[in-house]
Amino acid sequence: MANWDDVKKSLEDSRYKWRTIRGLAKDTASLPEEIQKLLITHSDVVVKSSIPADSGEELFTTREHFRRMQSPLVKIAGSVTTSVMSSGSSSGRGKGED
Repeated sequence: MANWDDVKKSLEDSRYKWRTIRGLAKDTASLPEEIQKLLITHSDVVVKSSIPADSGEELFTTREHFRRMQSPLVKIAGSVTTSVMSSGSSSGRGKGED
């Protein structure tokens, strides 16, 4: 039976940015169906990549691991984008809007 703590530890393994259900099942000696149920149950902590693995399999990680594994350049770009987005007009009618 899959255990969330073991799956989370495997998701956050520093050797990987993303994990497949198959890889998680192998690491935790669990069935893929059990892993999938846990990923759904903990969807508030888990993120799914928009790009599949080369094998076509879905890729997963935790939100925290995703943040830790981002390159410094991506972090800087993200903070600039967030700052620009949050500094917009609160009225919803900025320049160039009809």
